[in-house]
Amino acid sequence: MIKKPEAIVFFDLDGTLFNSDIDVSPSSFEAIKKLKKNNIIPIIATGRTPCETIDLMEKTKINSIIGMNGQVVIYEKELVYTNSIDKNIIARIYEFSKHEMNIPLSFYNYQKMRVSENSLPTKTFYNYLKQEVPLIDDEIYLREPIQMLLLLCEQGESNYRDRFPELTFIRNTPYCVDVFNHGGSKGNGITKLLQNKGFNDVPTYAFGDGMNDFEMFLTVDHPIAMGNAVDELKEKAEFVADTNDNDGIAKALQKFGLI
Repeated sequence: MIKKPEAIVFFDLDGTLFNSDIDVSPSSFEAIKKLKKNNIIPIIATGRTPCETIDLMEKTKINSIIGMNGQVVIYEKELVYTNSIDKNIIARIYEFSKHEMNIPLSFYNYQKMRVSENSLPTKTFYNYLKQEVPLIDDEIYLREPIQMLLLLCEQGESNYRDRFPELTFIRNTPYCVDVFNHGGSKGNGITKLLQNKGFNDVPTYAFGDGMNDFEMFLTVDHPIAMGNAVDELKEKAEFVADTNDNDGIAKALQKFGLI
């Protein structure tokens, strides 16, 4: 039987647990250690895939993730939930992107990442993340389940929303838009986790900075916006912390008495 935690804290990555150098501040590392000692479970909640966060999870000893904006949930290394996009919808959006929008795609599942082409927008985005460009495979969706797509572009996502009402489009960086099933979100992933593990009575906290954290803030008991967060998210926060470059996470966890 799984031991019920005293509380759960969800951490967005980019702009939140990561500082501007795409690294975890020493104060946040120490805070995570203290949380675990207090039987408080830290969980990553990100647009990234589990395979992108392997090194981070090893370094921080965080074993749980709400990945791909809630499209995959792993708790203490156990796969709890996935939410895959219908391959016929992927085929439609790929054809539209390739022939009408000239926008490359990334195809993500919880085990791997692939891209439709290695063009300038592709290189620009993965350089921004300080990652190698994934392998090219524009037919992976025909063989494997895909939980999230990325539009690799700086603009143009508005052309997709009416054409693909089955999907949600959220700009997550200046160079990409996250695409997943309508109704899927970090908040939905959190709900699936709490229901699956019987944790609905466990106090929940979340740190975030961007609009893909919006539903997460509506789901948890205590939403905490970083000082560098977008204004729309700050309006939904119980508390606005210091910035991701100024020990915002550690300071807020201390304020809430979690460490």
